[in-house]
Amino acid sequence: MIDKELIHQAAEDIDIFEADLTEEYERLCKPQPRTIRLWPLAAAACAAGIAFILLMPPRTDDGQQTTDNGQQTMVNGQWRVAGGLEAQLAHQQEIKEKGERLAAYVREYTTNEMQ
Repeated sequence: MIDKELIHQAAEDIDIFEADLTEEYERLCKPQPRTIRLWPLAAAACAAGIAFILLMPPRTDDGQQTTDNGQQTMVNGQWRVAGGLEAQLAHQQEIKEKGERLAAYVREYTTNEMQ
């Protein structure tokens, strides 16, 4: 016949196995804390900084940056963005001043010739 002690031992083993499975299930279902790895972010930031420095336009002797694409112009000793209203007005003012100087020169030259 079946030994009662053997049946009792098997029931205890089943209970222990079931408890272990329950513990494992609860551990897997529990939300895990999120860890952020900072080394990849730091490396990406350094790479972006180095690329930014290498891709900047070169500086002139007086410390101002130059452009090769023609989108900035030098107006009255300052860089202005071409196409902006302020740049257009400054450019018009500069042309007007040059025209006035030329007209004054022509008047003075013709006045001296007539005398």
